[in-house]
Amino acid sequence: MSTAAVAHERWFVADQQFPVDFAAFFTARTWIPLGIAIGITVVAVALWRARGRRPEIPGPLAYGMPWDNYRKLLSWMPLVIGVHTAAPLLISGVNLRLFVPNLALPRDFLGAVLGLGQIVVGLSLFYGALSRIGAVLLAGLWLAGVLVFGPVRLLEHTMYLGVAFFIFVTGRGPLAFDMALNRLHRPLEPLVPYALPALRILTGIGIVVLAFTEKLWNLPMGLAFLQIHHFNFFPALGLPGIGDWEFLLIAGTVELTFGALLISGAFIRLVILLLWLPFNFTLPLLGWRELVGHLPMYGVLALLLIWGEARPETGQAMIEGIGKREPGRQD
Repeated sequence: MSTAAVAHERWFVADQQFPVDFAAFFTARTWIPLGIAIGITVVAVALWRARGRRPEIPGPLAYGMPWDNYRKLLSWMPLVIGVHTAAPLLISGVNLRLFVPNLALPRDFLGAVLGLGQIVVGLSLFYGALSRIGAVLLAGLWLAGVLVFGPVRLLEHTMYLGVAFFIFVTGRGPLAFDMALNRLHRPLEPLVPYALPALRILTGIGIVVLAFTEKLWNLPMGLAFLQIHHFNFFPALGLPGIGDWEFLLIAGTVELTFGALLISGAFIRLVILLLWLPFNFTLPLLGWRELVGHLPMYGVLALLLIWGEARPETGQAMIEGIGKREPGRQD
């Protein structure tokens, strides 16, 4: 069901022809999927708390990974997030797009400034050069997008705000120019406990918004997408009564539920593993746009899978791994 739930229809159809139907807020297309998503999330949180907030799927330490190796693994995650975010920023910048293919920038001074801004931020994150300034600029680009395209389009991509805050807190990690100064790469320790929850929640918010704006409140666009990409597999399973209309409602509900579960923070590793197949299954079918557009999401999912449910010792491991001083050296 969730295979089509993670596809971005706006990237493959004429976006401007399909405005969001906000009047659907007052219909069953909103309240039934929302009730299902909230109900599943409430049950998941209750079960998670009943288990003492223990993860359903153990992390690397439970499988025998030494603490030092785990610390090193976590220290590399800001690099993974930075590089995965840099690629779509560079590609969008040179193609006069903001973050994603459907946000076409005007071919004027403003568009050039925003395109160049993405290139600058992309290079900053790729090389780890003044990456905290790059993170601030990334948040500024998101806010500029709100002014150019309106809040709805940018709420679909709040993940970029989460990435900006995460990199601002942690730095860009190893193999970075910032490390040459032996200061700029170190995490901001008071903010580290908030870095991953902010990234997780903002990513979940983006998925929730997309469930409404690309599916539940925009069924004509979803139908146009399914006419090109035949993802409705129910008739092939002997269920011809589930047409494209019903399939979109199911896909929107699944996407909404995944987003709500990410926001809740319950059973994170299990949720990520359930998301992993549909996120990758669409790559051969939708091509390079799907790959490049989802690269930041892949980095976020990898980090959440390794990190799991946020705990103080996990954040401390990242602090130790990234900010470890060299023996005999002083700041």
